[in-house]
Amino acid sequence: MVIKRGYFLITVLLCGALLSGCWDSDELDELGIVVAAGIDKTEDDEYLLVTQVINPSEIATEAPTTRPPASTYSTTGKTLLEAFRKMTHKSPRKMYLSQLRLVVIGKDLAEEGIMQPLDLFYRDHEFRTGFYVTISKETDVETLLSILTPYEKIPANKLMHSIEAVEENHGSSHGITIDELITQIRNKGQNPVITGLLMEGPAESGTNISNVENIDAPTKITIDHLGVLKGDQLVGWMNEDESLGYNYTQGDINSSVVTHPCSEGTAGIEILRGDNNMGVTFENDEPSISIELNLEGNIAEIDCPVDLSQADVIQQLNQQTEEEITRLIEESIAINQNEFETDIFGFGDLIHRKNPKYWKTVENNWDEQFKELVVEIQVKVELRRKGSATQPITKES
Repeated sequence: MVIKRGYFLITVLLCGALLSGCWDSDELDELGIVVAAGIDKTEDDEYLLVTQVINPSEIATEAPTTRPPASTYSTTGKTLLEAFRKMTHKSPRKMYLSQLRLVVIGKDLAEEGIMQPLDLFYRDHEFRTGFYVTISKETDVETLLSILTPYEKIPANKLMHSIEAVEENHGSSHGITIDELITQIRNKGQNPVITGLLMEGPAESGTNISNVENIDAPTKITIDHLGVLKGDQLVGWMNEDESLGYNYTQGDINSSVVTHPCSEGTAGIEILRGDNNMGVTFENDEPSISIELNLEGNIAEIDCPVDLSQADVIQQLNQQTEEEITRLIEESIAINQNEFETDIFGFGDLIHRKNPKYWKTVENNWDEQFKELVVEIQVKVELRRKGSATQPITKES
């Protein structure tokens, strides 16, 4: 009987401990919810930290006000942890970091190296790892994160959704999370790419509430093309065609547009889906890479004097689209081999998996080997739909 009572008392005590609540919980009205962070270096070689924090009262109300939906706070520190803690001198609330959507790195810091400043974001338990890492291409991070954006109340959400929209519907960008970024920096067989952010228009109007009161906002933040990293350092930027070519090699094109000349006009082809296969072969102990793409698409727009009911016309458009996509891939590979000298395509990683013994002999100077690597490209396009008209629309009937 005594033993049973002892078990009962232990059970009650354990239940009481479990029902006592979270010992380290914070009240929501005491937190500043950080949705974006910007990091750069100051002239004194300290870290500059900028946070974009939601104004809850402005998000909750549907009535228009003159107050912005988000505020920015900036501070400096010898480490980012110190800068975060010093933020309490300016913010009335403790910074809550689990809802972080975006990290923006200043261009100068990206050229210096991003591994060390990202350590806190990767290591600290308060950060989730699903946020995107980007680079501010021509604007300081404090200005960029202060721009008010139309359509989306919270600027960080606008940028996150824009990155995803460009990646899914055009293919000239690539959102990368911190997990993916750190993994690729550590991987000797593939260097990372990072999306660039570009401010268009004057900063003065972009930070004013009037920027979102115009039907066409004077100042916008646009998703630019891909920055190329060598290790953890930014070494250059690809243009739109080269960024598209990169994403084709990775199989990251969910939907895109191929525009190319045809007889006396231009064709607009909508790429809808596809499969990619990347392989490696060895001849005389020298590797070569093969890239095979099988893509499906539609004829979306055409102003060439052609008859789309003819099979040979469709075949010709297939061939022209294949040639244009091949050109995009070739340009992307060429600039990385000849100018940036960095393997962003994962060719080294593929060789490592195929022939680990050979990889051990080249991994420490893979960038030099990559410059001479032969890459064969084979693109197959099948246009399945040509729309409701077999002839181009003209003024004459």
